[in-house]
Amino acid sequence: MSDSTASTSIQVLSRMFALLDTLAHEGDAVSLKSISEQTGLHPSTAHRILNDLAVGRLVERSGPGSYRLGLRLLELGNLVKSRLDVRDLAVKPMQELHKLTAHPVSLFIRQDDDALCIERTVAERNGVQVTRVMGLRVPLTASAAGKTLLIGESGNALASLASAQNTRLEGLQAELNAIRQNNLAHDGDGHDPAIQMVAAPIFNDLGEVVASLALNSPVSRLTPEWSEALKGSAQRISTQMGWQAR
Repeated sequence: MSDSTASTSIQVLSRMFALLDTLAHEGDAVSLKSISEQTGLHPSTAHRILNDLAVGRLVERSGPGSYRLGLRLLELGNLVKSRLDVRDLAVKPMQELHKLTAHPVSLFIRQDDDALCIERTVAERNGVQVTRVMGLRVPLTASAAGKTLLIGESGNALASLASAQNTRLEGLQAELNAIRQNNLAHDGDGHDPAIQMVAAPIFNDLGEVVASLALNSPVSRLTPEWSEALKGSAQRISTQMGWQAR
């Protein structure tokens, strides 16, 4: 049985979790014999619990003696997904990254053709706080945070955007390819050449970029360790959003 089933004090729940984990791991219909072997449950015990799960639509019968996960799990999963808010999930990683670097961390989302900053860390007497930001936006092609939001953009849409924002398409495509490879973008902040912005993408369960996490730091202080910490924070938020690294 998996570690996720070991902590419950009710034996039938442990067995139920083991059965669901087995079906999830296989991905398709699984025979009762195989389920029994993988979970270590007697076939009659597995059969009885699977039938009860089928009544609740957590499991479906797929032909004689075979089972697969049921559609009710999708319904329940969609309910969980609907309450996931990247703002809420980003708060703690943003605070921790600010404490590590002592520099502001920002959360950007896409709004039309701009990157809109919606959250930013601020150091206060009682600790690092994450505050809502109103009205701070930059063109998508003009900053690391914006370019990170573009890594999933299609060719035609990217060409139109580059033309509208007076950006050379070939150069933009080269930058986006580098960001895709490294999951990291670097840029000046556009106002102070001594400040570097580094940004990393945040993905949802479908692998779509839903936000970018950005760190503003003096160029002289930015270290590879900070860049890796930024990537790790973005990946942590992505995982909470349902993303799974391939």
